[in-house]
Amino acid sequence: MKNAHLRFGWLTYVKSTEKATTSIKLRLDRFIGEVLPDPPRQAKAHLISVIGGDTQVAAVSAAISLGDRFMVEGPGVQPIRVCLERNAQCFKGSVQLAGRKKPLRHLIALSEEFSSSSVSATSGRTLLASSKNAFIWASIAHVHGIPGIPDWADWFASELQTHRAIIPALGIGCAPLLIKGGKEQFLDWLSWGVESGAISLPAETGSIRWPGFNLGNLFLSAN
Repeated sequence: MKNAHLRFGWLTYVKSTEKATTSIKLRLDRFIGEVLPDPPRQAKAHLISVIGGDTQVAAVSAAISLGDRFMVEGPGVQPIRVCLERNAQCFKGSVQLAGRKKPLRHLIALSEEFSSSSVSATSGRTLLASSKNAFIWASIAHVHGIPGIPDWADWFASELQTHRAIIPALGIGCAPLLIKGGKEQFLDWLSWGVESGAISLPAETGSIRWPGFNLGNLFLSAN
């Protein structure tokens, strides 16, 4: 975690009324967003993780509930306006630092799409926080209920590339992407893979042990 602050970005929120203008700037340690074709330089946010004081975090939480927009910037991401849109979920916590009397406040906000696997299963697109082949295949198999084994991960990733079904997403502190396609399409690929000999079924019957993933593994590996 040495010099971790150098990998952080910034989230800026400005609220103007007839009487005053409020400007808040928070450290942004994780962000996932999707660039919108229109209007330009705007994005739909799917994950926002910020750290700050009580008042700042409370203001940003309220702004998210109102559907307000923010400015986001960081390593690899030029300043861009973002919004989590409706039905976003917020989770708050505290971070106690050595030598600091009061803890910092931590806010994580998720879009409706990113927080619900059922949306991915019916929308023909899946948003993932990591670009690792093993994580992509395990996630797609889980979301769509597709039978398979972990050994097919690299082959499945190559099929996604061949069919141009991978769209890179905006990320700070992670390497997110969008996968296009639905269950029937992925099953067709698997059927062709088995028939052509590109992938093979297990020689023995029994349960399949999939690798475990946690947020620490996915996010830390992106730095």
